[in-house]
Amino acid sequence: MDYGIKTTRYFQKYWRERKLNWKKDYQSPEMINHPHRDLIIRALRSFYWVSLFEIGVGAGANLLKILQNFKGRQIGGVDINKEAIELCQQTFGGGMFKVNSADDVFLSDKSTDVILSDMLYIYVSPFKINKHIKEIKRLARNYFVGVEFHNDKWYNRLALWWKTGYFAHDWKKLLKKNDFYDIFMYKLKEKDWPDGNPQKDYAYLIIAKLTK
Repeated sequence: MDYGIKTTRYFQKYWRERKLNWKKDYQSPEMINHPHRDLIIRALRSFYWVSLFEIGVGAGANLLKILQNFKGRQIGGVDINKEAIELCQQTFGGGMFKVNSADDVFLSDKSTDVILSDMLYIYVSPFKINKHIKEIKRLARNYFVGVEFHNDKWYNRLALWWKTGYFAHDWKKLLKKNDFYDIFMYKLKEKDWPDGNPQKDYAYLIIAKLTK
């Protein structure tokens, strides 16, 4: 893909306007059962929760996997692609799904137990990521769970951006700065994302608690 100028605004436009067969491409059994989603399930089994909201929900592949493993939970999500959200609304019936930006979600403060993200903030520049983390903090009562690109060396993050257009962040530092604690970081192995290239070097499962 030719990313052109590699900015958050560029990626927002790309995903907002992207035309796909969302059901075929993002709700297929292969997509729902992608190995990295098992890590998300294991993370969600490590603590008690009732409600979960995914920022950058796409067509809901994560939520389909989650509902296979957790019955009767409250779910919702936002995405900037209208067709993806319409499919979520059709798929899940109830729940709260809206077209919305990731840094200004329509929900009230502390409205969900868990905020989930999955390869969302790889599209957010280091100049804007802190605003997004503050939004996670505003929304979540208890936990943030993410699968994102992490690296604690600025030159590695710059090299990734230059080569691929994606952004890695120093998640441990950023989360601590915003009052998260008990931050768990697990570096994905090849078996967790066998078809990934930057993923094998940069992808982490992140679990973080919020200060009461």
